[in-house]
Amino acid sequence: MANETVKKPRSRKKKEVAGAGVAAAKPKSATRRGGEMIDESVDLVFGINAGIIWDLLNLKGPMLASDLAKAAALRMEDVHGALGWLGREGKINVKKKGRSRIYSLKP
Repeated sequence: MANETVKKPRSRKKKEVAGAGVAAAKPKSATRRGGEMIDESVDLVFGINAGIIWDLLNLKGPMLASDLAKAAALRMEDVHGALGWLGREGKINVKKKGRSRIYSLKP
């Protein structure tokens, strides 16, 4: 028994994201043990998150950035980086509603 590892149950949110077919891959931290910096490519840092956000918008339709962050279990800065990536590729529409911005995929 002492050598067996115990798996923690997934949170409900992570189960929903994984069950919806959204890629759950996230880039690793930019530091190693001892504080040594690791060079990460732009594709790794922003591209993976952009794929996650694109999948969510494709599955659920138009969403606020805060809702995207919750659904993808990402930080807001990562969501904004991913939205910037998708915007530069011309893959998303942005509509302003009051003080909020609603993001959707271009047809």
